[in-house]
Amino acid sequence: MSFLTDQDYDVQTRSTILSMLTTDALSRANAENMAQEEITSYLRPRGYDVAAIFAATGTGRNSLIIMYMIDMAVYHLHSSIAGRAIPKNREDRYKAAIEWLNKVNHGKLDPSLPKIPDLSTDPSWRFGDNGKYFSEW
Repeated sequence: MSFLTDQDYDVQTRSTILSMLTTDALSRANAENMAQEEITSYLRPRGYDVAAIFAATGTGRNSLIIMYMIDMAVYHLHSSIAGRAIPKNREDRYKAAIEWLNKVNHGKLDPSLPKIPDLSTDPSWRFGDNGKYFSEW
């Protein structure tokens, strides 16, 4: 099941434009997968739980992730059809998405996204040695 729905696209692009860009369901799915992997590559190094982010459904999904993923997917769809004739607003929105992801990746922004739990603070884990053992005979 895809993270994005048909209704998500209605906010940012007209259905007629989307239908012209997607020759079949596979092309849209490929563009969404590319966008998801691109987002993942920026979020994972900062400790965000990308599996939980993209497993969310309905209103549990982050609005910014939806918006930027659509911007990136539509940009990829445009570039696959007419690489040199991508509309300026699509290029600008794609660049804005990348800029936002760069800021998150460099720690300048901290969106409300789930993080991978830090296991190093678990008291059951202890690092070190048992000390020296002396025996005298």
